Amino acid sequence: MGITAAISLPAIHSTLTENRLKGAAYEVVTALEYAQLTAMSSGRGTRVVIVENQERIGVRQYTSNADFFTGGDELAENDVENGSYVLMPYPTKKGINYPILLTDENRFSGVDITVSDFNAGSQVDFNAQGAPTKGGSVTLALGGEQIVVTLDALTGKVTVN
Repeated sequence: MGITAAISLPAIHSTLTENRLKGAAYEVVTALEYAQLTAMSSGRGTRVVIVENQERIGVRQYTSNADFFTGGDELAENDVENGSYVLMPYPTKKGINYPILLTDENRFSGVDITVSDFNAGSQVDFNAQGAPTKGGSVTLALGGEQIVVTLDALTGKVTVN
């Protein structure tokens, strides 16, 4: 019995590490694809910020400050152009909004965002056609393993390597 446990424990640990890392990678994929699809279906811009030193994934949607219902033939340009990005609801957990903090989720225990091209100030925005403002990658690591999630600047396709 002890020999079986000694042989199987490293394999179980390796599988847990791999699953945590893959789960976190697909969390990044979900954020990017959710933002892109929401921008296309709503016609409003979305923004993804992935902050490496805070282990944080945030998704926001643009909301205009313009009042479209007060009447009048024209809206002032300033009213239409001024708005803000507000946090979006998390797609798979009702009642929870972004951001997701990897450190708060047991399923991602020990996973670090080691490199992100989508930090605050250099985030990626998606327009109403789903086109990203830029491409880039996010690298996640756990132990000696790492996974890279890449957003293609031209197509907006997200891949995991």
